Formats: sequence, structure tokens, C-alpha cells
Amino acid sequence: MSKGLQNLYQAVQLFRDLDPELQTQTVVCFLLIADARDDLPMRDLQTALNMPSSSTSRNVAALSRRHRLGRAGLDLVEAYEDLADRRFKRVHLMPKGKALRVRIQSLMG
Repeated sequence: MSKGLQNLYQAVQLFRDLDPELQTQTVVCFLLIADARDDLPMRDLQTALNMPSSSTSRNVAALSRRHRLGRAGLDLVEAYEDLADRRFKRVHLMPKGKALRVRIQSLMG
């Protein structure tokens, strides 16, 4: 296996270690949040994912402390009301999510 593909495989394994059934769209959601310079507005995340708001919320919930079904989530991100406009939400990495971002970045060079 080439070095690039091996690095990608190892990064995917990091997510599988967290949840072997984690969906690809949830991984992409995490990567977009992890790559944002600042807290990311949910509507920008929705646009980047090209998904309805319900799907975006469901993916963010899976990455959050509490899954939408009341189960424990992965505690990688946190969504909160935008203080400038409480009708909207923003999302950012939690410490566990920041640590995962560092591990992925180290694999990818």
C-alpha cells in the first residue's frame, strides 16, 4: 500500500476505533468542523455538506456529548446558540475533538 493510502487508512481507523459504525458523512462533518479556523455556523456546515438541516443536525449530534437519541455521543464537538443571533447555532471542537484533529494531521503530514 502506498504511503498516502496507508496514512488515509490509519486516519479512517481512528474513527473506527471511536465507533465502528460511524457513517462517512459524519466523518466528513467532523473534518469540516476540524478544518474551520473559528467556530463554524451550522448553516455554513450544512452548505458545505450539501445536506438538509436535519441531516446536518443529526451528524453534529452524533459527534457531540449527547447523541440525539439520548445515548452517549462521541464528545468531539459542541453546538451552541450563536450569541449574535440566537436563531442560529455554531459548532466547535471539544478537547477530545482537538486531540483527534492533531492525530489526523500528524498522520497526513
